[in-house]
Amino acid sequence: MKASLSGAPRVTILIASWNGWAKLRTCLTSIYASESPAAIKVMVVDNGSTDGTQDHIRREFPQVELRENATNRGHTAAINQGFALADGDYVAALDDDTELAPDCLRHLLEFSAAHPEVGVVGPRMFNSDGTVQESARNFPSALNGLLGRRSLLTRLFPNNRVARRYLVREFLESDEPFACAQVSGACMFFRREVLDTVGPWDQRYIGYWVDTDWCQSIRQSGLGVYCVPAARLTHRESNARGKRKSAHRTWIFHRGAYQYYTRWHCRGYRDPRSILAGVLLTTRAALLIALNAIRRARAIAQKPSASEPAFAPETARPELRGVEP
Repeated sequence: MKASLSGAPRVTILIASWNGWAKLRTCLTSIYASESPAAIKVMVVDNGSTDGTQDHIRREFPQVELRENATNRGHTAAINQGFALADGDYVAALDDDTELAPDCLRHLLEFSAAHPEVGVVGPRMFNSDGTVQESARNFPSALNGLLGRRSLLTRLFPNNRVARRYLVREFLESDEPFACAQVSGACMFFRREVLDTVGPWDQRYIGYWVDTDWCQSIRQSGLGVYCVPAARLTHRESNARGKRKSAHRTWIFHRGAYQYYTRWHCRGYRDPRSILAGVLLTTRAALLIALNAIRRARAIAQKPSASEPAFAPETARPELRGVEP
């Protein structure tokens, strides 16, 4: 039976920010343009930004509840800080690089109200170019280290069985809500009481994999995880394919993968499977860091200097043909 939305339920929207005012401004603008039958409170937990984010928020969005940390506590810790302060009937955790369609919050709220057996719901996410981001997924297997969402093998063989199962591609064109194992932490919508049931995010994760871990906890508690395709959101993720990854970002991604695998698939850190995973993930991270360093060095070496023309004649600079700086 559909739960009533009478009485204007309250939604607390939590956003962690750090030196990203331009994207945060877009996110906040989309929130306040939303069609929602709920009373919305937006809380931004800023991790010591030095780009003027706090002043911009106070000037352009005075209705935002701003929490200012003196230092960068990390994304997970900032979100948990917001969780502890959230006082609405529902909570939405958002990344600052998201932009909501006008009816996104309404669809998420209506589905959550109608399905109290569901612990967390997520929208259909899109990349900046309009393609589906495939953020609603099953839990990964070891094979998804090779056949993941962005892996080369998946791009070469997009219909392989391992990737299709992981990315639940049978629902890629679905307009109806569907069950999955996990939704992205870039947008998680849930009843406030779910925090009392499963607790906040695990702060051993700096950022990556904390959403997968939390969805595991939700499923373990007997609650469901759903994607609502009618709720649409653009996610301009900083870790998108084609963007060069910093060594730090690459490392914390693999560290998170190790923590997740060890917690949910091993019997502690001394389990041989955990040790093997640590070796393999450390090796993979080191190779990617080295590869990215080589690419950056080549890009710098091939970029025209300030004294040279931006588009040199082919006879003068043949080595620049087809190379993007």
